[in-house]
Amino acid sequence: MIKWIVSDLDGTLFDGHGETVLDLSAENEAALREIQQAGIEFSAASGRMIGYSIHLMKKYGFSKIRAAGFNGAVGYDQGKWVAVRALKRETLGQIIQLLRSECPQLETLQIQGMNSERIFTSLDHPAALRYRQECAKTGIGQVMDFTVDQYLERDRGLLTGKLSAQFNSPAACQAVYHRLSHQFHDQCLIHRSGDRLLEIGNCLAHKGLFLAYLKETYQLQPQEMAVIGDSLNDAEMFSEAQHTFAMKSGSEELQRLAAHTVDSAAQAMRWCIAYNQNEQRERENLFSAKA
Repeated sequence: MIKWIVSDLDGTLFDGHGETVLDLSAENEAALREIQQAGIEFSAASGRMIGYSIHLMKKYGFSKIRAAGFNGAVGYDQGKWVAVRALKRETLGQIIQLLRSECPQLETLQIQGMNSERIFTSLDHPAALRYRQECAKTGIGQVMDFTVDQYLERDRGLLTGKLSAQFNSPAACQAVYHRLSHQFHDQCLIHRSGDRLLEIGNCLAHKGLFLAYLKETYQLQPQEMAVIGDSLNDAEMFSEAQHTFAMKSGSEELQRLAAHTVDSAAQAMRWCIAYNQNEQRERENLFSAKA
């Protein structure tokens, strides 16, 4: 039986959302209700700040909230922080210096703090203005009143969850990914979260660690877990679960790793419900045959 489903957010559960990312499509919202009725536990594991996962689960009626943010750098279990793996300031500064001096294809940089802070290269950056509006609508996080350079100049007591870097082409993103992975392999973990986006975090942080935590804490076997994702920062989760689902709209590499490809997160959740129902019928038939 599948006892637990873990889903990525962007490109997966957030696919087709409404006014804000927390306003899920009618299909995904209905599927979340269905898995609750079926008695299947649910967790969100995202590259985003942990606040999005927590708010999402509260909004859609989950009383027991276990979630991961920043690609596993932070873990949350019913009011307790079970993992906090910050990116070191020294490493952060070295990476930003390299990107600025050697990567003319770099378009944007953003630092995200463990407590849902956002820091941009300038206070009037278009992304900063957009996220101020999003923070006001969702109640999640804040855009800080200092820049990336000002943050690096002085320790402000803020722990870095991740650094996001966006490039002007997939080729540039791929080249920088290989460069940083080679040079900083023992200091940070780098994910390709999109064709042009890199997410850089603590070297000991990835989403697979959150699944390992759930398995150990709640005594789960791989066959009792299902995972839904769309990009390569979800790949580490796939090695921890037997039932793996990749979005058809996402990474082709992840699709090759998955047991199933789906059009929506709802399709994957409903497959899990049907799988459990079929197993239950088989057990009942076996019991009847023995009787």
